[in-house]
Amino acid sequence: MSRRSRLLASSRTRLAAGGALGVLAQLSSLGLLLTSGWLVVRAAEQPPVLYLIARGIDHRVRSYEGLARVMPTAGATRRGDVVRTVVADVEALQDGLLRLRLPWVSALVTCAVTVAVVALVLPAAGVALAAFAATALLAARVLVPRLAGAEGSAPTALSPDVTELVLAAPDLVAYASARGRDVRAHAAVDALARQDRRRAWAGGLGSLVVLVSCAACVLATALLTADAGLTGPLVGVLLLAPVGLVDVLDAVAEAERLRPRVQAARRRLVALEGGSDPMPAPLDGTRRPDGFALDLQDVTLGWDADLVEHLTVHVPEGARVVVTGPSGSGKSTLAATLSRLVAARSGTVRLGGVDLLDLDREQVRAVVGWMQQDTVLFDTTVRENLRVADPRADDATLWRALGRVRLADTVASWPDGLDTVLGEDGSRVSGGERQRLGLARMLLAGHRVLVLDEPTEHLDGETARALLDDVDALAPEHTVVVVSHAPEVVARYPQRVDLRPSPVRRPRVVR
Repeated sequence: MSRRSRLLASSRTRLAAGGALGVLAQLSSLGLLLTSGWLVVRAAEQPPVLYLIARGIDHRVRSYEGLARVMPTAGATRRGDVVRTVVADVEALQDGLLRLRLPWVSALVTCAVTVAVVALVLPAAGVALAAFAATALLAARVLVPRLAGAEGSAPTALSPDVTELVLAAPDLVAYASARGRDVRAHAAVDALARQDRRRAWAGGLGSLVVLVSCAACVLATALLTADAGLTGPLVGVLLLAPVGLVDVLDAVAEAERLRPRVQAARRRLVALEGGSDPMPAPLDGTRRPDGFALDLQDVTLGWDADLVEHLTVHVPEGARVVVTGPSGSGKSTLAATLSRLVAARSGTVRLGGVDLLDLDREQVRAVVGWMQQDTVLFDTTVRENLRVADPRADDATLWRALGRVRLADTVASWPDGLDTVLGEDGSRVSGGERQRLGLARMLLAGHRVLVLDEPTEHLDGETARALLDDVDALAPEHTVVVVSHAPEVVARYPQRVDLRPSPVRRPRVVR
């Protein structure tokens, strides 16, 4: 066979081999796609695929149970601060799993495999590579978190200050008092900025250690391979091995910046989940209230100090009572006590002849409903806002509840009726409509004692009178306890509880 024929045959062979490899590559790609699809569908059929999701949900549930248990002791904390902190901490723990633990797993496995392969080629180079990886990982674990600094406070510290400033901005401008009011918000911004800069420096230093260690490892490997008698390709592989690990190790250094935040979040959540219940369930849960009369005998109210002392009141079933007094006199504290959110510091509070301490919180709150000054409305439909109180209620039941608070005609006049979306925080309804929706919720929940905390606040006179007329119409089927300091409201009610704060607020042990 001539030389030309041999070259032509060789070219055809290489072309056929290349074509075969191209076909195999395409088939492999298709096989990978089909295998991935099979795995995804197959995994969806198996409960274990939900392990991580279920784990996150379980942690949230335990955290929120702890929040519900200890929240009554947070009376001095600004509204929503504790909830925001818990939500942020749960998210931080999930970051710890995805952005902190997984980079470590990936780095350890990758480094171990790479060191083993390099050691097979040249043991001394494997030792140098192992020393490089160990140095970088040790620096990431010890140096970066320490330089990043401890998490001094919850990551939501800025949110309340900014929210408070934005909500109060119109009043501050109207009274020319805006100057200097943003000092606290700016201080929080500066503190967070300092914390971010410190973390950035820590992460940058961790990356620097990785790069310097890599350079030293490459130099050491070059010296070791100089007299090892290895071929050029193997030397290239050994020299590139440390470079290939840079990204993996740098990811660990970057992840370690999160460790102080994750550890602080874990400490707060562990403390929350292990916190004592300020209103523990009774040892004997068999007692049931006989009716819904309220009796307070020589009661002292307060959170961490005596606020009101020697309060004795009897509220029969179906009565209409007003609780009044100056700001800070304990009106809202009394409402919280009746709802079993905080225990009386001394004395006895009875519902239906049974001490509240002998009833669990569900028993009490099934009877006593507390509507606070600002009824919470969600950015969803009227129907879903009402079904918060009774998820099983059908439309007919909802319309009856709306009719009892004289809101049915108003809702019916809206184009979407019960499907009307109320907007963020109920921005699309008036103050009177908001309070009436709150009342409808209480009726749907089946509460027999309605505790209304400043129900006419922010309402004009005519709307306030109409709302109170509807509230009074709920008696005698319901006991109505109205908390108010407005003289026109106080004058409406035959029974009056006038609170006066204790002249000396003495800390005492809550029983």
